[in-house]
Amino acid sequence: MSKSTLYDIANEFEKSLDNLLDHEDSDLISEIESIEGEFKSKSANVAKYIRNLEHLASGIKEIESNQKHRRNSLEKKITRLKDYLRINFEKTNTEKIESDDIVIAMYKNPVKVHIVDEEKIPEEFFQVKETKLLNKDKIKESLKNGEDIPGCELIQEKRISIK
Repeated sequence: MSKSTLYDIANEFEKSLDNLLDHEDSDLISEIESIEGEFKSKSANVAKYIRNLEHLASGIKEIESNQKHRRNSLEKKITRLKDYLRINFEKTNTEKIESDDIVIAMYKNPVKVHIVDEEKIPEEFFQVKETKLLNKDKIKESLKNGEDIPGCELIQEKRISIK
């Protein structure tokens, strides 16, 4: 009796256990043991597949991290080289260089505000921003102490651990 999915096996197992409660039969007990063995085997295979996926995800994460560091390094190098060009353009009063395959030009950026001393800026130029945050730790403690807080409840979830 080979079912193709863990879900099907679990349903068959549950149904057989219900039948066992109704009548005690040695054939039914053998069937339940067989289904239980299939369930355990299929569960182990699913857990092994999960472990493989976790290792793959971990490897991809490491590669992403390495690529991010590499990209950051390249971006810093680009910034340094652009600054190098800009400094030398400014030293020589050069605005533009054109060749057959590239054009290098220096432009003025838009005007921006540079804050020298924030303490001296009048209040009218500040914007007040209010935020409201839930204190879940306080709610949890209150609920544990038996308080009734509308819109809140304590829940206990379960998780799978694969070692």
